[in-house]
Amino acid sequence: MYKGFKVFSLLFAFIFTSLVISSCSNKITQEQLMQLRELRKQQSSLTESINKKKDEKAKLERELNARKAELKDCEERTQFVKDKLAKWPDVWPDWKYVEPTPTPEPATEPAPTKKIRKK
Repeated sequence: MYKGFKVFSLLFAFIFTSLVISSCSNKITQEQLMQLRELRKQQSSLTESINKKKDEKAKLERELNARKAELKDCEERTQFVKDKLAKWPDVWPDWKYVEPTPTPEPATEPAPTKKIRKK
């Protein structure tokens, strides 16, 4: 009887395992398949959108850096002018103003005038 019980229990275990394996297999339904496709489309769309925004961000950062460089240059020039104005009138101490000598203008002859005859 013990042998029969052992065979019966093995047979029962085999049948039970077969049922569990066959009924628990992952089968996707049409609805799930459509939803999966839609999610993949959304994913690719969002990935593309993210890449576009990253490119736009990089472009804006380059433009911002260019503007910052312009601002720095402008501030340096402004500071230069302020420094020179603070030292006014002796801005360049090693340079002394020399009055230019006037050059005589060449003498010009008056242009001959035409005489008008009366008749």
